[in-house]
Amino acid sequence: MALAFLFVAFRTPNEEKDKPLVADKVFINGKIITVDSINSIVQAIAVQGGKIIAVGTNDQISTHKSTTTEIIDLRGRTVVPGFIDGHSHFMSFGRASLANLNPPPVGSIRKIADLVSELKAFQAQKGLKDGEWIRGFGYDVDQLEEKRHPTKEDFDAAFPNNPVVITHVSGHMSVANSAALRLAGINANTVDPPGGVIERKTNSNEPTGLFQERAQGLVRVNISSSTSGSLEERLAQLKEQQLYYASFGVTTAQDGSTGFESLELLREAAQRGELIIDIETLPSYTILDKVLGNPNYQFGVLTNRLKLNGFKYISDGSPQGKTAYFGKAYLTKVPGCNGEECRGFPTASQDDLNEAILKGFKNNLQTFVHCNGDAAIDMYITAIENANQILGNSSQNRRPVVIHSQFVRPDQLDKYKELGMIPALFSNHAFFWGDVHEQNLGYERAKFLSPLKTTIKKNIIATNHTDFGVTPINQLFLLWTSVERKSRSGKVIGPEERLTPLEGLRAITINGAYQYFEEASKGSIEPGKLADLVILSDDPTTVVPAQIKDIQVLETIKEGKTIFKKN
Repeated sequence: MALAFLFVAFRTPNEEKDKPLVADKVFINGKIITVDSINSIVQAIAVQGGKIIAVGTNDQISTHKSTTTEIIDLRGRTVVPGFIDGHSHFMSFGRASLANLNPPPVGSIRKIADLVSELKAFQAQKGLKDGEWIRGFGYDVDQLEEKRHPTKEDFDAAFPNNPVVITHVSGHMSVANSAALRLAGINANTVDPPGGVIERKTNSNEPTGLFQERAQGLVRVNISSSTSGSLEERLAQLKEQQLYYASFGVTTAQDGSTGFESLELLREAAQRGELIIDIETLPSYTILDKVLGNPNYQFGVLTNRLKLNGFKYISDGSPQGKTAYFGKAYLTKVPGCNGEECRGFPTASQDDLNEAILKGFKNNLQTFVHCNGDAAIDMYITAIENANQILGNSSQNRRPVVIHSQFVRPDQLDKYKELGMIPALFSNHAFFWGDVHEQNLGYERAKFLSPLKTTIKKNIIATNHTDFGVTPINQLFLLWTSVERKSRSGKVIGPEERLTPLEGLRAITINGAYQYFEEASKGSIEPGKLADLVILSDDPTTVVPAQIKDIQVLETIKEGKTIFKKN
């Protein structure tokens, strides 16, 4: 880290060189971690028109003050660039209509009886009557005392007249009760859909109630969309979600796998000027043709804080849910798998993935593919090589993103480097499921989850993310997991992959900007870039690492304007 008393000013070509630009506001007396190329630390920032015009010492920045300049005294507090979300599901604000079934520390569920109790309380709170759907999100089989998935019978007695569907914390599997199965017309004769598995009772074809991956769609057909409500109600929810992200310092958010209704809502908000943070959307591949043929949408351009950045494709499932696709078998029993080699499964064929990536490259779209297991990553690499061979332009700067890339192998990282791929890693797994991964996969595989340090050693630009609402959007908690990599039990999962706090900051700031082709305009505190800033209660680079997760966001500033301030 360079303790730099540098001074850099930004000036347009037509301005006189001997006349300093006048700032709208200046920030002085701070510890400003710029995350520039040499990790400079400065005292002050000058901002004009939403952009940074200079950084340096208090005295250097004073030349940009006038009688109209607003002066903010940071009183020694730490400032970092606005956090850039590597991957989350921003439009998941519809989960307000779902019961919170998470275990601690996110929720309070510890056993299956707690699931039933929470769903009953949710039913009463929402005033749901007989026949109405009851939904919940966040149950984690590995944190339940019973160490098993619930079955339909666990909910039938309490909800004989209400269809119930609860979704695993990964989002990759759901459990339905008998009422939900009846409404969906699912029985022992229902066949597994491509890319999905219906778990059956032992020595029977009767469904247990557990639906994995694309089989979930069979029981979601009658569930009303999370985009329900009037336009004004949905816009109000959208504003609340932006403020929620901003409260954790996020100035650029991602909506991974955007549906068309959500895309239309975001476009309306952008046209009205109601987006206060930048939203990077990844339309689901299932709607790609509809979006490509729509004159209202253009990919790759940030307009009114909305950008269609590419598309999202899902190639496998969840490692903690044991549906992620691996080259080697899981070491523990896998629900729905009765064979000897239970390695998870792909949710698409190689031919289908090849077709999707080729379509993306032909249309100059950035491709974002969900890959957790190494076998799924192999499929993505193959699809990219196939497209490059057909198009004959493998040197083009496409920056294909591997979302999660949770259990990438070292040799695959070398392929990432060769092909210009970006791993969007997920260090929160070390805390939430590190112990589970060691049990299911063995320590050698588990310790290499989200190998952020190795990407640095191999000169690969990687990002880090929360996958909200799979884990909380809290960026300081995410930074802590990348630095300490401690599991729920306190064990360090892969000590070799721990980052320094500054390395961890880069993964959620400048590297995030690079992922979105926006490194020239955001991600660091430098002249010419947007004044996206976060004021923190403490310095993550100097506190004891265990305290990083307790640092608070005091203020979030987007393009020079405060959009969140802690009371």
